[in-house]
Amino acid sequence: MKEEIPLEKFLELGNRHVERGELDHGIHYYNKALKKNLEAPEINFKLAEAYRLKAEKGGKVYYTLAVEQLRRALKTDPLNEAAQDKLLVLALKTDALDALTREYGEKAKAGGPNADFYAKYLKRACAMAVMGSEPERQLFEYKPAPFMKYFFDFMILPGATLTIVLSNLKPQFKPFFALGLTMFLFYCAYRGVLYMMMRRK
Repeated sequence: MKEEIPLEKFLELGNRHVERGELDHGIHYYNKALKKNLEAPEINFKLAEAYRLKAEKGGKVYYTLAVEQLRRALKTDPLNEAAQDKLLVLALKTDALDALTREYGEKAKAGGPNADFYAKYLKRACAMAVMGSEPERQLFEYKPAPFMKYFFDFMILPGATLTIVLSNLKPQFKPFFALGLTMFLFYCAYRGVLYMMMRRK
């Protein structure tokens, strides 16, 4: 009778191949381990990381697969900060940061024992959305009118940030959270339009 290979052995083999840069073999063994325990956070994290590395070598579709594995892992361990950090980065790479920002906002607004945790990640997502919307280089010299730039950059964005922060300080300020989130999404829309106009020839 053939001896069954334990989960730990598959993980060991997967780790070894990933360390050598043999990502396809590493992914193969992680998937073997996953068949033995589909919801195990450790396996899903490792598989997500392998997919991320694979994507960075040119297989952009693997970013989506990495997100799927992180999502599965977070169902079991939703407060894992390392996984949430990776999810933020992957959301930026897959153009899903706006959706993730809204998700964090809804979870923070819902209250409960994890509200502060999601409020923290909402702030990080907001910061990444602003920085990530900046093009690495301008393809032509479009610039917004000064009054528009001042209105969005010095009124809407600071106002949104201040409102979101205040809404998390005291219970009586909670109703202002939706206003702050709306202002921030309005700012993101402005930056998105600006970015598209900067890319036009």
